[in-house]
Amino acid sequence: MSLKGLSRILRLPLFVTAVADSVAGYTVALQPGQLGTFNWHVAALLAGTSTGLYLFGMVENDVADVRRDRLLKVPRPLVTSEIGFGAATVLLILTTVLAGFCAVTLSGGALVLAIAAFVTINFYNLAAKRGPSYIAMAVMGLCRVLNFAIGVAAAGAAPRHIGSEFFLPTPALLWARQAAALFLATAMITGYSICARRGYTVSSRPWQIVLIVTILGGVGFWMVAPMFISPYHFVPPMARVLALVLLATLWPGGLWSPPGPERKPAEYGPFIERALYWFIVLDVAFVADGWLMSLAAGR
Repeated sequence: MSLKGLSRILRLPLFVTAVADSVAGYTVALQPGQLGTFNWHVAALLAGTSTGLYLFGMVENDVADVRRDRLLKVPRPLVTSEIGFGAATVLLILTTVLAGFCAVTLSGGALVLAIAAFVTINFYNLAAKRGPSYIAMAVMGLCRVLNFAIGVAAAGAAPRHIGSEFFLPTPALLWARQAAALFLATAMITGYSICARRGYTVSSRPWQIVLIVTILGGVGFWMVAPMFISPYHFVPPMARVLALVLLATLWPGGLWSPPGPERKPAEYGPFIERALYWFIVLDVAFVADGWLMSLAAGR
């Protein structure tokens, strides 16, 4: 076993995206008057739970795909013998123990959601990703939402009902809107991953339209903001608009892409990695908007 192989099978740099999701869920689910009660011990347990779940999923993904990878000569650590099956098994056990210990310490709804996330990760790796793409995309989206929801539950914000406040630009149920955003973004990223895996070519034209619409929508928010700040305390989701614009620039067909109407499977890799790190930007944006909305509302 080599350190390089260990880093590759765990996808170590990417686990921070899962940690950011759960801690952001905890933060945005706190009521405006409770933001000063942020508990770093709870945040550390959330980080441990998310880290264990994410790393488990990465190792299991390679173990589940090893026969296919050998057939297609995909240079993953198990195929290149940088990591042996014995070491991979130990990693699966250690990551499960890490996630389990932290989740049990959190207890309550967070523990239940951690178990649900663990089951869903196994379902994706062992079954869903080999089925229809829309099922795989939905299941992976659910994996990330469940990880985020662990943080929401840790803040004591388990949903009872979702009414009209879900759609309004107020602090109420900001976490529910973030869960929806995480699900949709994860599903789209997973779709591109499946395209790369199955050798599909994807048109970039729709994403050029998405980029234009997103920028125009962002400008529109800034133009109408002064009209509603008083007396209705309407504050546009500035940080989220900027985050969405950034995602549009990262997507195939966005500002960074070379010219051309199509993206080939070999070109998906850099985009997928950039888009995963974008989740951190999204998490920060939701937290920032929650603070801004609370201040504007005088709560």
